[in-house]
Amino acid sequence: MHLKEARFKKGITQFDLRILTGIHQSRISYIERGYIIPRDDEKQRIEDALGLRISWNETGKTGNRTIT
Repeated sequence: MHLKEARFKKGITQFDLRILTGIHQSRISYIERGYIIPRDDEKQRIEDALGLRISWNETGKTGNRTIT
C-alpha cells in the first residue's frame, strides 16, 4: 500500500497530515509521488500521525512496499 492510500484509508488529507506532522503540504505531495526522499524524522512523524508503521524502501520512498 502506498503512503497516499494509507492516508486515504485513515481519512486524512495532505493538509491534515501537514498539521499533524509539521511537514509542508507540498513536501508531503512530493514524498507521496516519489520525487523526494523523506528524512528519518519526517518518516517517523508521518508514521506517528497515521498510526501505522510504513516499510520504506532503500531510497526512502513508499513505492510498492506494504504498510504494516
